[in-house]
Order: sequence, then C-alpha cells, then structure tokens
Amino acid sequence: MTLSLTPFLLMAQLGFVFFLSRRIALQNRRIDLHRAVTLFLLWIAAYGVLTSVLGARDFFIDEGLMPYLPGLWLQVITVTICVLPIMLFSELRAGLARLVEGTPLHWFAYFHALRISALGTAYKTSIGEFPLYFELLVGIPDLLFGLSALMAGYLLQQGRMTRQGFFIWNLIGALVIVPSAPILLQMGLPGPLHVFTELPDARAVFTYPMSIAPMIVVPLFVLINLGVALQLWAMKRRES
Repeated sequence: MTLSLTPFLLMAQLGFVFFLSRRIALQNRRIDLHRAVTLFLLWIAAYGVLTSVLGARDFFIDEGLMPYLPGLWLQVITVTICVLPIMLFSELRAGLARLVEGTPLHWFAYFHALRISALGTAYKTSIGEFPLYFELLVGIPDLLFGLSALMAGYLLQQGRMTRQGFFIWNLIGALVIVPSAPILLQMGLPGPLHVFTELPDARAVFTYPMSIAPMIVVPLFVLINLGVALQLWAMKRRES
C-alpha cells in the first residue's frame, strides 16, 4: 500500500466544519445547532470508514463491478449520503446555514487551498502510477483551483472580491469536477465505455488509499463549494 494524503484530507475537511460549527455555537449560544452538525459529521465519518474498508478490500476495482459503469454512479452514493440528512432535518439545515453566514468568507477560500494536494497525483503521474489523461483533464484543473484559493482568500480579505464574485468562484470549483470527472473515470475503467485503455487506467484512482479521494474527499470539496454558493444566493435573495 502506497502512502497517500487522502485520509488526512478527510480529517481536515471534517475538522474544519466542526471547528466552524463550534465557533458559531459559542458565539450565538446555539448548542442545539452545533449538536446537529456534529452528528452529521459523525455520519459522514462513519461513511468514510465504510468506504475505506471497501477500498482496502478492492471492492471498487472488482472485475464483477466493472460492467455496471461504476465510475458514473459510485460518487452519487456519497452525495446522497451527505445530502439526505440535510434535506430531512431542519436543525441541520439551520446549523449549516448559520455556519456559512457567520464565518468570514476568506476562510472558505483558504480551505480550498487544500486542493493543492493534487500535486500528489501529479507526482504519481510522473512516475507512472496514475493515469495521464485523468491528471491532465481533472487533476491539473483541480490543482489550479486550489492555487486560485490563495488569491481568492487574499482578495476577500482586502475587500476586492464581492459576494457575487465568490459565488461564481465556488461554482467554478464544483465545475472543475462535475460532470467531467465521473465521465472520465468511467472512460478509464473496463466496460462498455472503456476508451483510455493505456495502463495505469482509472482503476488506479479507485485503488486504496487513493479511493478515499473519489469516494468522499472530492465529493465533499464539491458539496462545500455548492453549499457556500447556495447560502450566498439565499442571502442575496433576502437582502433584495
């Protein structure tokens, strides 16, 4: 098993949201909302453990799974696991909304600088352990977005980026991944849509511990992009 930053990225993501939730709870004395967010994070952490176990057992690259186009729908499970509790529980929705509204926006920008960790896949590509086509079409754009987070954070701190600009920036962060990444993943997996057949193919992406990235870390980055954008849009509507 090769070393990977993905488990640490997952811990950083969950820790960041927990810290923000705790901060808002202490400021506003809304422990109930913090409790809802904490339970939500534990739910995601449990799912992260499950996907890690499945990845370690090579479930995501099992030959029996390949004919069913797993690259197109595996991440949909993650999105459903994350979004369903938000849709069902009003306290959780309120907690996450208050979290975004009560946090300096540049914090969210700097958070996405974690995506500079895509340098790891660039290195693996250079030594022949990661698919070149996926690195060029997804990994490099994701790395560039991570680098742009440093500039976005700076501009927000200086008051030189508006909420609308940050809204658009977050949408770009999501579009770097969706819908191209699932389609390109599937095109690198054995099955009806196998186009990029040169080894290593997309099975390297779903090999543990790298599998933690497509199964939970990357979807979480996208969901945070979309969640912040959605709350910014809601704030603009209230003010208009």
